[in-house]
Amino acid sequence: MSNEVTKAELQEFEKEKEKAKSYSNGEITVYWQKEKCIHSANCIIGLPGVFSANKQPWINMKGADSESVIKTVDTCPSRALLYLKNQKAPSSDTIKTHGSSGNARIQILKNGPALISGDFIIKNAENQQIEVKTEVAAICRCGASRRKPFCDGSHVRIDFKD
Repeated sequence: MSNEVTKAELQEFEKEKEKAKSYSNGEITVYWQKEKCIHSANCIIGLPGVFSANKQPWINMKGADSESVIKTVDTCPSRALLYLKNQKAPSSDTIKTHGSSGNARIQILKNGPALISGDFIIKNAENQQIEVKTEVAAICRCGASRRKPFCDGSHVRIDFKD
């Protein structure tokens, strides 16, 4: 899965600056969306020279080359981390919409949320469709999320185990 930022996401970040924090090394810009982070720790484990929960700012874009950062950002299952190659805008083939594949994929993360991607619709208990603005929806499995049905990372706080 590529976590390259889409045109729609980029426009949203430009309209609502508080939606994402940005970090750049000139070649690429990494965007972090706190509200989407499910604390999988793929970034911290994968590239500790760039991503460190114990430092401020927690993303140090000088800690590795751009390709290594991109590879690590691509491992973020919730798309809380995205990147933009600064020399060009995202290409039109980066932009994806729900409904294009005809399939939904569900991945259960150990001790974490269920990730849904592909062609899917989420409805609440009243059978009303819940808007999903991203390619991947992280669904809470621990029951402690304050953003149900979506994961907010509470599974880490309560030490949820499968």
